[in-house]
Amino acid sequence: MSSAAEELLASRDLLAVGGIVAVAVVATAVGTASAVRLPFAALLLLVLPGYVTAAFAYAEREREPWTFPALVERFALSLGGSLAVLPLLALLVSVAAGALTRWGLVAAASAYVLAGAAATVARRARRPASGGRTLSVGSRGDTSAPDGWLSGDVTPVTVVLAASMLLAVAALGAAVAVPADGEATTDLHLLTEQDGELVANEYPDALTEGESAAVTVGVTNEEHRSVEYTAVTEVQRVEVDGRSIVVADKRRVDRHEFELAHGESWREQQEFRATLTGETVRFVTYLYRGDPPENPTAASAYRTAYVWVDVSPAGGGE
Repeated sequence: MSSAAEELLASRDLLAVGGIVAVAVVATAVGTASAVRLPFAALLLLVLPGYVTAAFAYAEREREPWTFPALVERFALSLGGSLAVLPLLALLVSVAAGALTRWGLVAAASAYVLAGAAATVARRARRPASGGRTLSVGSRGDTSAPDGWLSGDVTPVTVVLAASMLLAVAALGAAVAVPADGEATTDLHLLTEQDGELVANEYPDALTEGESAAVTVGVTNEEHRSVEYTAVTEVQRVEVDGRSIVVADKRRVDRHEFELAHGESWREQQEFRATLTGETVRFVTYLYRGDPPENPTAASAYRTAYVWVDVSPAGGGE
């Protein structure tokens, strides 16, 4: 066998590493389902950085056979190394890009893994030929172990360690690859116009019965999917009982149904008339995903936003 072919055979694990990186990047780019993306994201972020780090460190040593205990040891070393490297990569992305994004982390991890794999190939190429078989990284100083994937001392501790590592990768991979509830959200906001610009302050806080005021209702979809919304706006007079708020009277202002793709926003100016008087009057918007119930409430709404208004009776009466 030629020297080039021998080097290629000796580094077949790193060729597999490059293939996994490529698949992970493609799966992220095309927006595949979480069930498809999860295994490759877990390998890219939680295993491969530690694997190439250890491979580079042990590149010039003799490597032992691919026995089950050796695989468990290598897996644990890869996972531990990845958990040490990943926060550093995340910090680097945050400093360079100003924010930690999925694409930024994938790009940083991919670059680190590919650079580590290339450096390991170069170090392996400089290692003196031993004339022996291709062995796994991390020698224990004993190259007389019998051939076979399950060769070596397989103890209950080894099995438990392997199962624990698999569960750790599954849990951490799910946290990385599947958007958390806090990342999939809808922003409901109320704005007012000041000097031609919409701002989140200077709300109308005092009106006389019969007067009108304008509030702009805004919705931004960050749910990572298209969503059909219904926005219901009301003027309410409420009674505050300790920590409870009870709606004593209300008037419907408007209702809008609309659909937003991920990242899209919707805004609509709502004109409401102060038909209810008192110091506990509010303009409130209930936002629902889909159709709202016949009697919208804060408890049933997906999002709620409101502005308090003190409405005085017309003519200054009580």
